[in-house]
Amino acid sequence: MNRNFLLGLLCLLFGTAALSNDFNRANGQFKANDFAGAATSYEEALAAEGPRAAVFYNLGNSYQQLKQYGPAILAYERARLLTPRDPDLLENLALARKAAALAEEPAAHLRLDVVLNFLSRNEWSWLVAGGALFLGVLAAVCGAVKLPRQWVAGPACLAGIFFIAGATALYLRRGETSRGVVLSGDAEVRLSPFESAESLGSPGAGRIVRLGVKSGDFQHIEVSGGSLSGWMAGKDVAAIAPEALR
Repeated sequence: MNRNFLLGLLCLLFGTAALSNDFNRANGQFKANDFAGAATSYEEALAAEGPRAAVFYNLGNSYQQLKQYGPAILAYERARLLTPRDPDLLENLALARKAAALAEEPAAHLRLDVVLNFLSRNEWSWLVAGGALFLGVLAAVCGAVKLPRQWVAGPACLAGIFFIAGATALYLRRGETSRGVVLSGDAEVRLSPFESAESLGSPGAGRIVRLGVKSGDFQHIEVSGGSLSGWMAGKDVAAIAPEALR
């Protein structure tokens, strides 16, 4: 067997064991009520291993116990990108939003959000790819073998619906990468990207905002509905979908 392959396999095995140890250590800290230590360990596991829904979920639980609702909501929202139908996750996200005293968004927006987030972006993408592949195979088969029209119409229509539904959902979610969460309850929106600039208000921890351009250590943000917009320190806001989740 190739020596390089064996070395790679050993590295993979030992790396997986190390990551499992990190995750288990974080879980142990959480069970011991060391929520700050658990949060740090979960963050380290994510940095080393990459995005995992279970780690994001546990990270959110740690911050929730620390009453740091901005980071908790951010972690839950990131987990929701990967497992949008997890009932425990959705319940804890709702609890965090309630604890942060966030105002409810318009009902119509929430209904659309429920539909669009019923599947993850990867699942919508698979639906598009599956529909397109099925239509392509069906066209090839029909070109080679003459099939009764009634045999083709139903499956082709269904595949077309899957393709259109997936493509539409992905299109409507195209702005997802510009959504962010305010991390601190003291975070202020300023008139210009300077610490000394006039404060326009504070959205509150956990508020979902739209991210704009960056200028130095500041980022332009807009609160849902356009009720408040301006510049916020970069340390006080984070994207829900970082590069690793896109």
